[in-house]
Parts: sequence; C-alpha cells; structure tokens
Amino acid sequence: MRDVAFWPKKFLDEVEGARVSQGALLHAVGGPSFAYRTPQVLAWIDPYFYGTPDDSVPDAYRAVPISIKPDEVGAGDIIFSTHDHVDHCHEGSLLPMLTNTDAFCIAPASSARLMRGFGIPDERIREVKPGDSISHLDLTIRVYPSYDPNEPLAVSYILDSGGTSFFVSGDTSDGPALAEVGEREAPDYALLAFGRTWYMDEAEMLRVASILRPGTLLPFHWEFWRNHTGDIVKFFELYFSQKPDFDVKILSIGDSLHMGG
Repeated sequence: MRDVAFWPKKFLDEVEGARVSQGALLHAVGGPSFAYRTPQVLAWIDPYFYGTPDDSVPDAYRAVPISIKPDEVGAGDIIFSTHDHVDHCHEGSLLPMLTNTDAFCIAPASSARLMRGFGIPDERIREVKPGDSISHLDLTIRVYPSYDPNEPLAVSYILDSGGTSFFVSGDTSDGPALAEVGEREAPDYALLAFGRTWYMDEAEMLRVASILRPGTLLPFHWEFWRNHTGDIVKFFELYFSQKPDFDVKILSIGDSLHMGG
C-alpha cells in the first residue's frame, strides 16, 4: 500500500461523529466507497481502503489517497457490497471493520461467497437478490438488478430513509431493470459509475440517468483508477448541451452531501 498516502484519523472521526436529524448524510470516502448516515444508521457502501492490488491490470494504479484505515473504524451498522470485484468486496477492509463494530453485511451471492471465504460468519451476512426488501431501524433497502458485464450476480440498491431515496449503482451499465427503478422509484439521488473501459462513458451516463430519473445525479468512480478515469470536462460539456431534467453534483474524496430533510 505504499503507492498511496493515508489521510489522518481526524477525517474518520469527522465521518463517524457526524449526525443528521432528518434525511441522510453521504460522505465520499474514495472511488466506489461511501459512508451513508441516517438519524439511526451508519452504513458503509463498498468500502475499499487499500492501495493498488498486487494483481491489478497494468498501469491501473489507485489514483486517490486512502482516506480511512479500516482497522481504525469503530462505528457502523451495515456494510453493503454491490458485487465481488476487489474494490467492492475487499477482505482487508471488511475484516477489521467487522471486528471493531457490530455491523452486518448485505451482499449478493457472489460477494457473500467471498465473505464466507474470508471467514465472516453467516450470521453477519444477509445474502440478497433482486426483488428483496430489508428494513433496519429507519432505513429501508430495496434490491434491484445490476448490469455489470464482468459480474452477472451484481446488484444495485435503493436506500430509503425519511422519504429520501438514494440509488446505489455499483458498476452497473444500462439494462432493463433501470427503467423499472426510474418508473417505481425516481430516486432523489443516484450514483452512476463513470470512466473509461470499465464504466459508462459520458453519453451513456447521461442516457442512463435520464432513464433513472433522479433528482440529482452523482457521478463516481471516474477519478479512481489511473488510465480508467473519466473526462469530467467533456461530461459537463455534454450535460449543459443536452440540458437534461436532473441536477449533477460531483463529490470529491472527503466531500459530504446532506440528502433531503
């Protein structure tokens, strides 16, 4: 992990100490990873607090710092995994977080299989599939399909707290269930993975976002892997030329967003 730098623990203290009285608070903690807090729940989304994997494809280096050391995490109720890629289901991130908290994992079959291989006991894994719905305190989770060509068992989530809905996409591209999400959910906020080679390009992002019909689109993953980054200037040029019926918010690592309330 010497290829990137760690942030000081003050940032983790800020994330864990944040409170919200209504709606939800989203912290961007690097690439695919987010901390999501409701008045009663702290959830970690696809936590990946590690450097460039040893078996990474050539020249795909982690391009942003590691904002959190996983063995310092001391708070959490839920850990979400959208699919089994290393930056969405990582042994070295999950195990210390589960050791130091009472969190349980919500994951599709592919991620759950990996988690069991990591030694995580079944009682701390809730394996889900599209169509499932789970409630925990003030958070409702609805599970939808995902369309990652490299991981057919991937899922996406709608997180709903206090009437504010948030679409967690993982690395999905376009697919028929996204129209269902748009029709049934029209989420207030939606993540979509943006970049080169592995993720949607600028035009596909805007087309899929129009299908999802969010109030605000949150492009992510675009800055994370060297040689797989997205052209954020080109994205905004296309966005302002098309003038779609949704807002866009870019969350850089360390940024937070109060959603609803």
